[in-house]
Amino acid sequence: SVRCIKTRTPIVFNGLTYEMVTSPKTGRVWLDRNLGATQVATKADDSFAYGHYYQWGRNDDGHELKDSPATQTRATTLTPVSGRFIDSSKGAFKSDWTSADSNGDYRRIVAWADGGVNDICPAGFSVPTQKELKEDVTDINNNNATVSSSFLRLPHAGFRSSKTGKPDISGIIRMWTRSVSNPTYSVYLKFNNSGAVFDETNRADGLSVRCIKD
Repeated sequence: SVRCIKTRTPIVFNGLTYEMVTSPKTGRVWLDRNLGATQVATKADDSFAYGHYYQWGRNDDGHELKDSPATQTRATTLTPVSGRFIDSSKGAFKSDWTSADSNGDYRRIVAWADGGVNDICPAGFSVPTQKELKEDVTDINNNNATVSSSFLRLPHAGFRSSKTGKPDISGIIRMWTRSVSNPTYSVYLKFNNSGAVFDETNRADGLSVRCIKD
C-alpha cells in the first residue's frame, strides 16, 4: 500500500524560515509561529517563540523588535520609518501611535491585508480578522498543555505596553487581529481562565501577530 502526504515548501521571510500548519477545524493554513519568532513554541513560556511586538496597523520598520528604542513623538503618517516604538504615556495622545486614519478603517481593510501598504506578512498571507482567528482558537484553554500543544502552538508572549514602552511578559497571550471595535480601539485575542476571548485595546500597544493564508 502507498499513502501520500502533501508537502509544502518552507517560506523564507525577513531572514527567517517558516513552515505552514493546517487547522484541523477549518482547513485554513497558518504560519507555524508568531512573526519574528526563531522557533515554534516548545512550551508556553518559550521566549524564542515570542516573536515581535507590532503596534496595530503599523509596518515592520524596526519598531516591532522587543528592544527597539522608544519615542514620545506621535507619527503623522501610516508609514513611518523611524524604527522607534511610539510610547504614548506622556503625550497628548493616549490610544494610537499615529494621527493618520484616526478611525482605523483604512488600516483594517487595506494596510495589514496581503499587498497592503503596511503588509507585514509573507506574500499570500495576511493578519487575520477577528472572525478568522476566532474560528480556530475558541476551543483552546489557557494552560501550558493546551496552548503550547494546540496546532497553533501559542506562547505566552505578553505584550509591549504603550504606557511604559517596555515588554510585559506576565504569562499571558495577546495577539492582534486586523478588526476594529470602534473608532478608538482595535480587537485582539487574549486568554483568561475561561479560554480564548476577544477584547479591545490601544492601537499603540505592541502585540504578537500570527499570519493566515488568504
